Amino acid sequence: MILKDGKTETQDSRCGLIFQDDPTAPNLLSMAAPDGGIDLGERELISKYRVKKFGAPLLNQRHWSACAGFGFTAFLEHEPGISTLGDDWALQFYFRVQDNDQWPGSERPGTTPISKGTSLFATLQTAKQEGLITEHCRARTVDEVIRGIDYYGSAILGLEWTDGMVEPRPDGLSVPTGEIVGGHCAAGTFVNLHQNIIGGPNSWPHWNRRRKGYWVMDLDDFGEVLRRGECVFARKVPGVHV
Repeated sequence: MILKDGKTETQDSRCGLIFQDDPTAPNLLSMAAPDGGIDLGERELISKYRVKKFGAPLLNQRHWSACAGFGFTAFLEHEPGISTLGDDWALQFYFRVQDNDQWPGSERPGTTPISKGTSLFATLQTAKQEGLITEHCRARTVDEVIRGIDYYGSAILGLEWTDGMVEPRPDGLSVPTGEIVGGHCAAGTFVNLHQNIIGGPNSWPHWNRRRKGYWVMDLDDFGEVLRRGECVFARKVPGVHV
C-alpha cells in the first residue's frame, strides 16, 4: 500500500507514518528544562515511568493508518499535563492533520481522493496551530531520549517497524529483525535502566498481551532503530481542555 505522499510504502495499514525531515527542530539539550533547574545534559540518567489517568484504556486505532494522530494523542494523555481524550478525538485529530499536510486527499470517509497516512512534522505543525503545544525539540541519541523521558515528558516516536517488531518475542520484546513493514508512530513513556528497556503504549488492539499492549524494546535495539527514525518532545499548553 502506498501512502498519501505517493512514494512511501507500507505492508501494514496501521503503519501509516510518512517520514518528513524537520531541520528547524532544535536539539533537546539546547532547551531550557521545564522545571527551571540545571541543564538536561548535566542530569543523571534514571529509570522513569510517565503515567496517564488510572484505569483509562489504551488507544485503539483499529484499521486506520492513523498512527501519527494516535501516537500524538497518547503523548497528550500521559504526564506532564494528563488529558483523557480517547479514540474518536485521536482519529478526528488525524483527519485534521491530513487536511493540513502538503499532500492531497484524506482517509476521512467521503473524501476524494482517499489517501492514507501523514507525517510527524505535519502532526506537530497542526498541534501548534490548534494551541495544543507551544514548541517541540528533537532527541537524536538514546541518552537524549532517556533524558527527555526522565526530565521533559513523554516522547513522540516515529520508527521504522520490522517483522520482529510487529510480532514480539514470547517475552514481549520487539526486535528490529526481518523485513521493514512501514513507519509507525507511538508514544515513549518509560525507560527502565535496570532491565535495559524502553517502551510505551501502542495503539493496536489485542497486541503484545505479555506487555499489556505496550511496545517494549531493549535499549541497544532501540538505538539501532532510532538512527533511522524520529524522536520528538513537545511542551504542552497548560490548562488546555480539548
